[in-house]
Amino acid sequence: MLSQNLSETLFKPKFDYPETSMISNSGVELPVLSRHDPLLGFHKNFYRPIFKFSWVLSGGNALDIDEAIANISVSKNQRNREKCFDTVKDYGSGNWIYEFNSIAQRRVTAAHACEEKQDFEGAGHNYRMAARYYAIASYPNLKSDVLALESDTLCRQTYKKVFAVSSSVGVLIEDTFTVSGKKVTGYLHLPDTKQVYPCVICACTYEQSFSSFYRVFENHFKNAGIAMYVVEMPGIGACEKLNLNDHFSAVIEGAIEHLQTVKSVDSTNIGLFGSGIAGTACIRAAILHQQSVKALGLPAPYVHSFYTDPKILNSLPLCLRSSFCNRLDLDAANWDLVIPRFKAFSLKTQGLLSASGRCAVPTLICATERSVVTKDDIRMLENNFKDVSTLWMKNEGYAMFIKTMTKSICSFFAEKFNS
Repeated sequence: MLSQNLSETLFKPKFDYPETSMISNSGVELPVLSRHDPLLGFHKNFYRPIFKFSWVLSGGNALDIDEAIANISVSKNQRNREKCFDTVKDYGSGNWIYEFNSIAQRRVTAAHACEEKQDFEGAGHNYRMAARYYAIASYPNLKSDVLALESDTLCRQTYKKVFAVSSSVGVLIEDTFTVSGKKVTGYLHLPDTKQVYPCVICACTYEQSFSSFYRVFENHFKNAGIAMYVVEMPGIGACEKLNLNDHFSAVIEGAIEHLQTVKSVDSTNIGLFGSGIAGTACIRAAILHQQSVKALGLPAPYVHSFYTDPKILNSLPLCLRSSFCNRLDLDAANWDLVIPRFKAFSLKTQGLLSASGRCAVPTLICATERSVVTKDDIRMLENNFKDVSTLWMKNEGYAMFIKTMTKSICSFFAEKFNS
């Protein structure tokens, strides 16, 4: 027995992959933030912004998530950043990816057991939960994060199994289209294949997974007879081969053109839905292709201030700085040199916003006073769009904002598609 244990110790495979918090930042120390903004996910003692409510709202179980975070927090294993619980160096107990992968694998095992008992709805539920935890494991989805990329692959595999085994969740079609000469993948969710449906293109931010919109489809779009097409931003997931540059709406524009050819989609009723930088991309695509876009839903979109105000950019935690730099092939350790690069993403700097009110796409903006979206940003959009409504929430917490925003925007699409 002693000999066997010694052999296991000597020959146990070891991974020499960089730990997430050391990617795209040269191992720089945690920056001093201009403010600790909970809406940007700031959480003391964590490298990653923690968006627990969003993870639960998009399908996770709060107890499962708490278990993983507790295991991460109490780990005695070596960390790359002693001030950050989620930076355990080696893949094993206490490592962020390991802990969420472990919970995901338990769900996969439960799904297999359900399948053996012919309980296909139970199997679908557990596959969906597994996909959610694999997605959290891979977060913040950095290029060159080998273990995270493996988790992302498992996320996509288990997510597709949800629709393969369950008859109540609708239909998932994974297809490809070309952007800048490179193939990318989109995920079309349909209530069924019996008729043609209006469709909302949902664009993921870098903090999201393509699976993050499942609840939006299940609880809102499907019941309203609306299809959902999920795409990702350049430099992440199925769009990893694309570079993030000032034409960052290219994927959404490509998706609009691609959906014109899909038989199950009503190409006269296409909407765009995105927040943060994905929201910027949706605005850009709507302005450039307004004849093809029926409605635009924007929860807390970045417009101008986020890209040009040093106070906002200096409030980004290191993880978010690294996430942007990762897509730009830059180093967050040189943040003062990175900040000027963001100006190119401003819609005002690009000359796409004016006071002419020339864009006719009906638009709903949802924002809160606590976010990095300023009143000047909202005013720019209101001046540029002929038909724009703003849901400005003053004193709501993050959880209530997300719930209210989701319901309001989904109802907005249903109204515009039926008008």
